[in-house]
Amino acid sequence: MFLYYRISFIVSLLTLAAWTIAAAVYEPPRHSDGYGPDPLGVLLYLALWPVGLLLAHSGLLAWALRARRPASILQGRQGIAIHLALAAGFLACALYKFHPG
Repeated sequence: MFLYYRISFIVSLLTLAAWTIAAAVYEPPRHSDGYGPDPLGVLLYLALWPVGLLLAHSGLLAWALRARRPASILQGRQGIAIHLALAAGFLACALYKFHPG
């Protein structure tokens, strides 16, 4: 179970980093009316669900491993706190980038 958590943790961190970097460097083109939606912007918006679900899955695994008292961070130690901080940052970045207001 610890190996599965390690793999899930690393995959969720890599996808979160890739999404955050892509969202940070993305600038929507300022076309006039009639061009339709920007494909990269739509892809970033639709990628919110898979990235968020991977992060939630890894957080649930950290919660499940909490009772085993893991020895290191990659085995789940402080996993819930790490995942809550990552989820808060992800939510803040997503709301900042895609909130219509």
